[in-house]
Amino acid sequence: MMKAVISVLLVLVMATVAGAGIPDADVSYVTLDNSGKGLTTCPAGDANPYQYITVTALRTDTTPIQGIPSGNFFFTITGSGSGNVSINAVDAETDVNGNIRFEAQGTGTVLYGSLTIDVQIYTVVLSDSDLLWCNTYDYDDNGTVNPIDFVGFASDFGGTNERSDFDWNGIVNPIDFVSFASHFGH
Repeated sequence: MMKAVISVLLVLVMATVAGAGIPDADVSYVTLDNSGKGLTTCPAGDANPYQYITVTALRTDTTPIQGIPSGNFFFTITGSGSGNVSINAVDAETDVNGNIRFEAQGTGTVLYGSLTIDVQIYTVVLSDSDLLWCNTYDYDDNGTVNPIDFVGFASDFGGTNERSDFDWNGIVNPIDFVSFASHFGH
């Protein structure tokens, strides 16, 4: 018990010494900024990253906390295939508005559906979490994008099934076909 108390006090002292302050779990928050687009994954790990997951660090009085290094942000991702998603810092530290950006990258297949993203700053787990929608080119999750996956894509072509809408515009069209075809065989 004493060891845990000392650890928490040490983190609080480090944050204060660094001038960063301590974020409030109830007023700090996470926002997904990709204009309504989600994360697309490929077994080869070569799909475009999702940009951006923005975390806003605020004190209890809602003033922003500048200068928290990216290494003090920790993410928990849950959902189907969540182990195949990595989160990488885009910014080195929080800016004058308390914001810092990260991107998500699929390192393999993440099944169609949503991932829950929870954030911790230092030892403070934010009350806010967000959902990241995911599509994959590997519909049957067998590790390759093959003719079976093409049949799934073809059955969605011309419709509005989100799983095949790789440009996230609301309809499965030739742009989505070009995207799917570029990953065929991976």
